[in-house]
Amino acid sequence: MSSGMGAGYDRHITIFSPEGRLYQVEYAFKAVKSAGFTSIGMRGKDSVCVVTQKKVPDKLLDHTSVTHLFLITKYIGLLATGFIADARSLVCQARNEVAEFCFKWGYEMPVDVLAKWIADKA
Repeated sequence: MSSGMGAGYDRHITIFSPEGRLYQVEYAFKAVKSAGFTSIGMRGKDSVCVVTQKKVPDKLLDHTSVTHLFLITKYIGLLATGFIADARSLVCQARNEVAEFCFKWGYEMPVDVLAKWIADKA
């Protein structure tokens, strides 16, 4: 066995180490903590409000190009916390999944179905 932190137990989210740890879950928490910003979402009766900090990681980046908010459909958005490159990949996959669902079933994908799909992927 390798002498690394996970020693092979960090390859899948459902494999416990001998100590009873789920390394993938711990890695996810570290990624969110290392991002260094906070995001909050609140749902009203007929509205939603999301707030996030905007930190530009490099002076050479155009500050208008940095965002953590993504449009999935005309009515569904996604607020990402963590590694934005991973979030962008997930956003592209979610957009494809929503389009395939609409093509297959003939109506828009419900938000709870999309949320479960994203949670399963993440």
